Amino acid sequence: MSRVNLTTHDLLSIGRFSRVSGLTVKALRHYDEIGLLSPARVDEDTGYRYYSLAQARDGEAIRRLRSLAVPLDEIRALIGADSLTLRERLLAHRARIEGRAVETARILAELQPIIDGKESLVPEAQEVSARFELHVKEVPAQWVAVVGQRSRVDEMSTAVPRAIDEVGEYLVSLGIKPVGPPVCICPSPDDEGMIEHQTGWPVAEDVPAKPPIEARLLAATRALVMKHVGPYAELGRSYRLMAEVMEENGLGSADDPRELYWSDPEEVPDPKDYVTEIVWPIGPEGELDETRDVFARRALP
Repeated sequence: MSRVNLTTHDLLSIGRFSRVSGLTVKALRHYDEIGLLSPARVDEDTGYRYYSLAQARDGEAIRRLRSLAVPLDEIRALIGADSLTLRERLLAHRARIEGRAVETARILAELQPIIDGKESLVPEAQEVSARFELHVKEVPAQWVAVVGQRSRVDEMSTAVPRAIDEVGEYLVSLGIKPVGPPVCICPSPDDEGMIEHQTGWPVAEDVPAKPPIEARLLAATRALVMKHVGPYAELGRSYRLMAEVMEENGLGSADDPRELYWSDPEEVPDPKDYVTEIVWPIGPEGELDETRDVFARRALP
């Protein structure tokens, strides 16, 4: 906010403004330093800061947004924004918070058994919380509506749910119902630790594109399919097990794996009950020996 030519008689001292805005004096000084909420006038002799009463609304907005854990660099764009911009940015912020809530719930769930002495820090095979089913199947071609993103591994817990919501809202606007659970086409991270993933919903046929949302036809394929029951954080173990099984049985990877999320975290409170199906396209060579217990010696972390 620009500093207007007002006298101190028309303005509030920083202490009085702190009272009416709900912001601390320390916070007000910091917000002035970073250009988020500048005083209407600064006394050249004393350096005292003075604010107009009208600025109290901006102060209250900043205090409210900070209480909702909105980062300061984003608050700057929200002060005085129109209602549509405010809604869109808060929707994105909510998706981030939801992702953190899922991760926090997972951490708390894993901490307590260790604290109670019911589980060792490095679990034995019988303590592993994920359960598995594995088989080879023919997967038919499938249209999907997806958003392509490039995310760090540690951003996936927020990027994937956000993309699922974005594509889902678009399909609702078109009056189209998904024909299966959310899907993420999930290649391995590159050398920079980034994943070029595509996330969305399966649909019955091609749908109009609305960037960044596009339709893609996944080709029919033979695939090694694993049903993973357990936290998303343990999916890495499932990929390792699948890779070992593929190597031992002569099954070669033919395309990027797909993750199908059969559980809605809002409806399934315990991450140990999350059901994720990993579909890993493979070539025509090799057969899976389903008579062996392929996990007996591999389930150790």
